Amino acid sequence: MNKKTVNPMVTAADECLADELAKAKTASVKEKLQNLAVVCRSIVLERGQSLSIAEATKDYKRRFTDHALSEQTVRNKRPGGNPYLNLIRAWQSAAGALVREAARTRRTDGAILGESDLRVIKDPMLQHQVRQILSQNKSLHNRLNILKVAHGKEAIRLAGAAERPLPELANEGLVLTSAEIEALQDFLDPRKLKAKHLKRSSNDAVTTIDGQAVADPGFMSALRKIVKSYELPQHE
Repeated sequence: MNKKTVNPMVTAADECLADELAKAKTASVKEKLQNLAVVCRSIVLERGQSLSIAEATKDYKRRFTDHALSEQTVRNKRPGGNPYLNLIRAWQSAAGALVREAARTRRTDGAILGESDLRVIKDPMLQHQVRQILSQNKSLHNRLNILKVAHGKEAIRLAGAAERPLPELANEGLVLTSAEIEALQDFLDPRKLKAKHLKRSSNDAVTTIDGQAVADPGFMSALRKIVKSYELPQHE
């Protein structure tokens, strides 16, 4: 995250909270505003997710039971403006800044995800599974290059890959075993993907069930093509 870009938006959201607290006429409204700010901050900064009224009120209901805040209350129009809606809008602006910054700094070296992307995944098991998938994906790319060289076709060069004869990779343990291929095929199975709390989006990206991005668009189709490459004969 670019602090110069994001922090002013977060500061603006904090200032919005302070303004609304100053205008609040009851202790109950102040408590709800402070609770809502905690929810918005968690969704935007800790989870790195987009913010919607529905998501904010759902999370609020789960976390704070003493001072209820319904979605309808947030959406209601009030003379002088709705303080809850104003606060959510401020945090939506902060979330938008995060998305724009991520788009500008998206990796251009050909990798699907980097180490910093993996650290965003809070679930240790899910992070481990994604790391394994990325490792297998790189190995599959190398395997596909070997096959293309064998068939006289242009090889797919991985960004940042060392300049060396690709067939040598076969001697370095980079050719997948049948068990590894089967594991990748299992990952492509929608039922088994769901069991890992993941899902394939319409553009062949991979997300968690709650919508957190795990792999970029085209990831699943790329894996299918690589798996299919193993069906090619080893020799003409």
